[in-house]
Amino acid sequence: MIFSIAASAVLPAWAGCPAAEGLIAQYGISFSGFKQTLPRVSAPAESPAQASELVTIALPNKNGNVSDGYVHSALINKNLKRAWILRTGGFAGVYEWYGPVALPSSDFAGCIGEPGRLPQPSTATR
Repeated sequence: MIFSIAASAVLPAWAGCPAAEGLIAQYGISFSGFKQTLPRVSAPAESPAQASELVTIALPNKNGNVSDGYVHSALINKNLKRAWILRTGGFAGVYEWYGPVALPSSDFAGCIGEPGRLPQPSTATR
């Protein structure tokens, strides 16, 4: 029991979420961007009527955070098995949507998510 608690304390946040792990691996998501070209969109094409089908999860950087690197999250339509990836941060402070992309895993066991919503860009000035 103590070993399992200690092991879970050192695992990265994405390690217990198959959906996040699949997206990170499939599309090469990291603090520096993507390993492959993804379609850029102005906003996800999900309707408010689909809200019960949507979940938002974080896509943490496997290699840790970089102060001027990108941060990613995914808005996922569980029924359609597709994801919209939000890229924020970076040196210039971007707010960019990509997708839809195929969801490599529809296993959300262990994922920390919240009901689907469209995160808005920060209005705070730098």
